[in-house]
Amino acid sequence: MCTVTIIPLVGPDGERIGLRLATNRDESRQRPPALPPRLHQTGSQTAIWPVDPLGGGTWVGVNKSGLVATLLNRNDRAPRRAQAGRRSRGEIIPQILENESLSGVAKLVEALDASQYMPFTLVVTDGRTLLRAAASDAPVALCEQALDAQPVMFTSSGLGDAIVEGPRRRLFDGWFGDQPAEWIERQVDFHRHHWPDEPHLSVCMSRADARTVSLTIVETCAAQVRMSYWGDPPSERGEPVALELPRSGARR
Repeated sequence: MCTVTIIPLVGPDGERIGLRLATNRDESRQRPPALPPRLHQTGSQTAIWPVDPLGGGTWVGVNKSGLVATLLNRNDRAPRRAQAGRRSRGEIIPQILENESLSGVAKLVEALDASQYMPFTLVVTDGRTLLRAAASDAPVALCEQALDAQPVMFTSSGLGDAIVEGPRRRLFDGWFGDQPAEWIERQVDFHRHHWPDEPHLSVCMSRADARTVSLTIVETCAAQVRMSYWGDPPSERGEPVALELPRSGARR
């Protein structure tokens, strides 16, 4: 359960200089807190990601080549209970971040046996192209699109993705306006947004069994990649843990 947004970073002359991905993590109130981001070695790559203490994996990460990956649970119907024998979806992103290009990611995703995992939506970008993979107990459906100059959003909920898609999408569509210089501040405010009368539908959500537990922001530019992590609900406005890496050259 998550809400993910991606905005382009724009220089003073209007040129694209990078991207900024933000993700709220929504989890059971019984699940232990995640461990904050640290550096990891995955294959030949150095990467940054927080760690889920139960599965040992992660839901978001970035590597030194500038690949950013995040994963949302996929809930075409609700409730959907975890099934014994399935592998943790948190294992997927460390594998993704072994690659330095989206072509390598696509080959890895196409080879995944989706039946080993509970359904998921995987989003990976190199700042120019966005790769999205949807897996629901069938061969992974993979699509690729140019990452244009407009913000994009993905969202899910344990109540059923269709229940939250409409209200969150309508909020998102009217949120950012036509001034890219304001988008960074607007993005953080979007991830903190909470409807007091509909907390279960909110971007910063809350219900009896689950709530938004953290906010992670990943920024990439030509020189470096950076992850900032707030290990509390975004509405609490605490101080983040931040890590960065110098960026290596990436090939397509």
